[in-house]
Amino acid sequence: MLLRIIVVGILWSVLFIEGIRVILMTNWHFDIFRLTHWQHAWNLWRSGWVIDETKEWAFILIVLAAVPVWLTIWAALSIINWETLFQNLWNSIRSILKNIMNSNFSKVLPKTNSVKAAPTKKTNVTRSKNPSYSLEENTPNLSPERRAQLTGVPYKPHAPGAKNKPTPKPAPKEFSHSLFELSNDDDTFDFDLFEESTPETKPSLTPEPMAPAPRNNTEKSSSPRKRNDTAGENKNKNYHSNSTFEVLKQKGYEIISGITLNDVYIDFVGVSQNSICLCLNDKEIGDWLADEERFNDEEPLWFSESSHRISPVRKIAIAQTALNDKLTSAELKFKVNAYVIEQIGNIINAEDMFDIWKDLHINVTRIDRGTPKEIPLFAKKLEDADGHVDKALFDKLKKLLRNND
Repeated sequence: MLLRIIVVGILWSVLFIEGIRVILMTNWHFDIFRLTHWQHAWNLWRSGWVIDETKEWAFILIVLAAVPVWLTIWAALSIINWETLFQNLWNSIRSILKNIMNSNFSKVLPKTNSVKAAPTKKTNVTRSKNPSYSLEENTPNLSPERRAQLTGVPYKPHAPGAKNKPTPKPAPKEFSHSLFELSNDDDTFDFDLFEESTPETKPSLTPEPMAPAPRNNTEKSSSPRKRNDTAGENKNKNYHSNSTFEVLKQKGYEIISGITLNDVYIDFVGVSQNSICLCLNDKEIGDWLADEERFNDEEPLWFSESSHRISPVRKIAIAQTALNDKLTSAELKFKVNAYVIEQIGNIINAEDMFDIWKDLHINVTRIDRGTPKEIPLFAKKLEDADGHVDKALFDKLKKLLRNND
């Protein structure tokens, strides 16, 4: 009994925990095996989390009812006599298999003919009035002379020493199955699975003109198309990898690429006459739950099903503050706009974060495969440059940004 309770408890616990984990991961992206997720939920609770949505109530009820449901079903499963249940199931399966085997075995065995009793011999032989009467069948012991006298067929004795040879039976024909009746014609297997069927045409009496011999400079003849294909591939590749760069160019900005502001890497900086655009490409793949609130002096985090990271919105806000300090110290007046550009990933709660990002003065946009579609495209969100920056001022600004002091 104790062993049954332990075994049932282990199996049921594994199944139940995995089921709860799948439900929470699918609907709330909450992993019960990750301490950071529990810490995030605890921080939400301590900060005055207001539960007012149906989905939030469902999450709380599932978490609170998990342990009572687990114990109740464990107790119910422990009452069942699993040994007797499995034994009865095995006996039923064995009896079914036995019946099937017996029925198949009886079909294979040959049927035996019943033995008929031999007819009683009669001393007097009488003729039948049936016209189909056969004398040979009813008088098997008559001599050849007597048989000839009764039937009227003259008797011809055999030559001395001759023996009645039985008529030879014709030799049985060799077994032949249509599957193995293969002709020796080579056209039997002349079939190509990938050959297109073409209507048969009569051969023309006019000889076909011979095709000109191929030239040796095959590379030269095929090079234009090859160059065009390669150029198209490179063009697409550059467009997808540097689409932020292309948009900045089209809008009329001068571009500085790859700078670091207060340990935050900025992919591109667009400079116009009176404004600067900081562009951070978010290249992290996956579905992300965005959160811009800080807890216990920790940076805000974005969560996925398997990991978490510091919010890119928070990163570019730090870089924006650092750039404003540099401009103030250098006595340069530019309006700094910050853009987070979602390139591959998906922000699952983007619609709930639009107002928060607006209050932070950070523009969250998308390019390439960034989703969801409710996030505005970078090309539409970015305004046209308000004029070209002076070359000397641009060089001074570039030197200022490259200086990490």
